[in-house]
Amino acid sequence: MPQTKKWEDMTWQEKREERFKHWLNPPDVKFVSKETEKLYKQRVTRFIKAIKLEEPDRVPVILPTGNFPAYWGGSSFRTLMYDYKKGHEIWKKFMEAFGDMDIFNGPSFIPSGRIAEAIPSRIQKLPGLGLPETATMNQFVEGEYMMADEYDLYMADPTDYNLRVMLPRTTPLFEPFKRMPPMRNMMGNYWLTVMTDPEVRKIFETLLSLTDEQIKWTTASMEINSYIRAHGYPSLWGGGIMAAAPFDHFADVLRGTQGIAMDMFRQPKKLHEAMEWYLNLSINTTIKNFPMTSSPICMMPLHKGDDTFMSDKQFAEFYWPYLRRLFLAMIDEGLVPFPFAEGRYNNRLKQITDTPPSGVVWYFDQTDMKEAKRILGGISCIMGNVPTSLVIKGTPQQVKEACRKLIEDCAPGGGYILTGGASIDRGNIENLKAMMDAAKEYGVYKK
Repeated sequence: MPQTKKWEDMTWQEKREERFKHWLNPPDVKFVSKETEKLYKQRVTRFIKAIKLEEPDRVPVILPTGNFPAYWGGSSFRTLMYDYKKGHEIWKKFMEAFGDMDIFNGPSFIPSGRIAEAIPSRIQKLPGLGLPETATMNQFVEGEYMMADEYDLYMADPTDYNLRVMLPRTTPLFEPFKRMPPMRNMMGNYWLTVMTDPEVRKIFETLLSLTDEQIKWTTASMEINSYIRAHGYPSLWGGGIMAAAPFDHFADVLRGTQGIAMDMFRQPKKLHEAMEWYLNLSINTTIKNFPMTSSPICMMPLHKGDDTFMSDKQFAEFYWPYLRRLFLAMIDEGLVPFPFAEGRYNNRLKQITDTPPSGVVWYFDQTDMKEAKRILGGISCIMGNVPTSLVIKGTPQQVKEACRKLIEDCAPGGGYILTGGASIDRGNIENLKAMMDAAKEYGVYKK
């Protein structure tokens, strides 16, 4: 159905409805049958109603599958870093063996091993590349990659800073870039002069040599996800696009935990200035240009906002004001902010209520879900905290019982999605089935 209003004249609810229509009727998906299309729409509708704080037919479920299919299928993270086709085959077999799921995605978080070997990074370790080959996931390596006195340099020209400062510090291949003059001074044929440096030339030769490999990896990822969609399983994430809290943008990759903690005391004004700058940059680039993808949901992993990192006063000063304004900018564009509150947010619950009703979906890791429902019910859809350890090591009955308790505490009135506190890699497939069974047995809404 064509839009009857200009985008800029719509309310945020009207914009969101337009995006929901694209999610319900994805133009790029060719379903294998009318039945799979019907199932797809039922599943998406289930999530839309939960997001809008309404009661769907039953509680929707996001199984914390993560990289579990790889190990269930007798493979590993490392193997699938190199054998893209095998990943496709295993995810397909898992989907067919498991059956009914509300959401399912391909192995998009497993990177290309060949590219990782050719462009080693100081900020990430992978199985066989800094970690034991048996490791089941990647490992981020935090560090102080931006110095305390470089905020102004970064804000003045982030592209130049990333190319000439950040990349040389974090990626050995790009170390020659630190000898280059500022990008804004490079006019005319100066790039050709730069390319006469053998080490600089090697950078571009390496990148060009990897383009075919990147195409293979991207194609494999797109193919399995297209296959999954065609068989009636929606994707929750809007085109794989993620956003970051302004505080986390600087705390995670640039300043590190120690650096950002010192900045809160030694140069709070500069930190506030930088977060204001980044907030406006995010709004004017990513948010206002967010494509009309198959899903309007924007994933936001939150790392430094949990109860143990900063005090309530610091959260109210440094973290929440900028995150809230980012939420509001997303909501105004018809998007659904989907913050993953890693760690515990028990002390934050009363601080995060100041958002439009049904505007945000909060994904909690270890937060008290009963308390979250009490405080956020009628304000935000909530999900999470089926304990990861229980899903991995518990019995199906224990998992089902934990899910029953969560459903009883959180499902009444709508606005609840059943899922784990975090994804799993190894474990018992019967425990995942127990989660689905619990939703079907205990999570049906009476009409």
